[in-house]
Amino acid sequence: MDMIHEGKMTHDDLEDLGDICAGATPGRQNDEEIIMLSVGGMPVEDVAWGTRVYRTAIAKGIGTKLNLWDVPVLR
Repeated sequence: MDMIHEGKMTHDDLEDLGDICAGATPGRQNDEEIIMLSVGGMPVEDVAWGTRVYRTAIAKGIGTKLNLWDVPVLR
């Protein structure tokens, strides 16, 4: 988005990752092209990564247990 704001790219230069994965638009056209992925507003990825880190820590017996609340709000 910074490159668009700076006039180095336009919105027309962008491709949607979902469209590339679905084959609706091509990805890299040649070996000289650079692919950049900007992920914003995707908290599901944060939760997925946090889950992986948590499970790895449990499996290795490392980390510090944090008590985030005395009684959970949702039961």
